[in-house]
Amino acid sequence: MTALADLDPFRPDVVQEPHAFFAALRREAPLYRLPNGTYYLITRYRDVREAALNVEVYSSNLIAVLMQGQEQPDRPELLSLPVGATTGAADALAIADPPVHARQRKISNKAFSMRRVAALEPAIRALAEERIAAILPQSGARWSSADWMREVAVPLPITVIAGLIGLPGRDIPQLKRWSDAGIALLSGINTPRELAEHAAQASQLVGYFSAQLDEAARAPRNDVLGDLVRATEGSEALTRDEAISILAQILTAGNETTTSLIGSALMLLLENPDVEQRIRADRALLEPFIEEALRLESPLHGNFRLVRRDTEVAGMPLPQGSRAMLHWGAANRDGDEFPNPDAIDLARPNARAHLGFGIGIHHCIGAALARLETRVVLETLLARTSRVRRGDGKSEHVPSLLVRCLAALPVELA
Repeated sequence: MTALADLDPFRPDVVQEPHAFFAALRREAPLYRLPNGTYYLITRYRDVREAALNVEVYSSNLIAVLMQGQEQPDRPELLSLPVGATTGAADALAIADPPVHARQRKISNKAFSMRRVAALEPAIRALAEERIAAILPQSGARWSSADWMREVAVPLPITVIAGLIGLPGRDIPQLKRWSDAGIALLSGINTPRELAEHAAQASQLVGYFSAQLDEAARAPRNDVLGDLVRATEGSEALTRDEAISILAQILTAGNETTTSLIGSALMLLLENPDVEQRIRADRALLEPFIEEALRLESPLHGNFRLVRRDTEVAGMPLPQGSRAMLHWGAANRDGDEFPNPDAIDLARPNARAHLGFGIGIHHCIGAALARLETRVVLETLLARTSRVRRGDGKSEHVPSLLVRCLAALPVELA
C-alpha cells in the first residue's frame, strides 16, 4: 500500500499508472488540493456522485487547462482559456449549466436517439469486419501482428462519428488531427508552446464547422448537421456559435472516448485470459464485461466544476470559487461501492452504477453509441479469431491528466 506522500500526480509513471494514487486519495485525502493549489480532486464515489448531481453548487461552466509553467517547469500551472479555443464558439452541453443546457441537450439528443443509433449497427459491423480482416493472418500464417489502436480502435470511431454528423469521408484524417489537438489541449501536461499549437488547431476546427453549417443550410439532410441547421430556427433556436460548439464536442467526445473504451476493453481481455475464454463461450457476457471496462478504465478521468458557494466534501471545507475535478476514474474503484474493485466481475449486481460516462444532466450523450461500437468490434474480433495475445512492444497510455487512452496496443492474432 503506497502512501499519498510518496506519489506525485504529475510524475510520468503515476500518469501512466494512476490507480495507486487514486487509492491513496480515497484513503487519505478524499478532498485533495493539488500541490500547486490550482484545483481540488474529489475521489470517493459517494462524494463524486453527490457533487455531479448538485448543479446548484457545482457549475460546469468552466474550461480548465493545465500547462507546464515556465517558472516552475516541473509543476503545472492552471490557466483558463477562452471557451472557443477548446470546445467551440460558445458554452454548450458539457460546459453549460441550466437552463441553457436543457435547451441544447433536448436538440442534441436527436443525434443519438435509440432509433438512429440502432440504425448504425450494420455500417459499424461492416467497418469492424473490414478493419479486423486487414490484421488477420494472411497466406497460411498462423499468427499476425498489429497495433490494435492504430488499426482498429482509432479509425473506427472517428469514421462512425464523422458519418453520423454528415462530414465528408475525405476529411477524416484532418478531423482526427483536430480532435486529438482538442484533447491534448486539456491534457494537463502542456508546455506554453504546445498549448498554443493545440489551441490553434482547435480554432481551425471551429472555422471548419462554420463552413460545414453554411453548406448544410443549402439542403439540410437527415444527419446531425441537418438537425443543427433546423435547430437554429424557432422560439428555442440555437445560436450559430452554440451549434458550432455542439458539433465540436460531438466530434471530439464521440470518437476519443470510444477509442479509449475499445482499446481498454481489449487490454483487459489480454490481461485476463480466463475472462476472454468465458466470453468466447458465452457472448452474452460481453455486455457486463463492457460495463466493467468502463468502470476499471474510465475513458475520462473526470470533469471539472466551479464551486458556486462554500460547501464541504468528506467533512472538509471547499471554498466558493474553487475549481474541482469530479474524478470518475478514482470513484469507479471505490471499494465501498464496488466490492473487490480492481477485479473484473461479470456478475456484479451494480455493474451500471459506474461513472464511466458521468452522471446526471451531463451523462455522456453518446453512451449508447460507444457501447454499440465496442460490442460490435469485440464480437467481430472474437468471431474471426481463436486466440488473441499481447504482442511485442510497449502499450503506453497517452500522457494526460484528463483522458485514459492507450497510445498503442501491440497484439497478435490467430
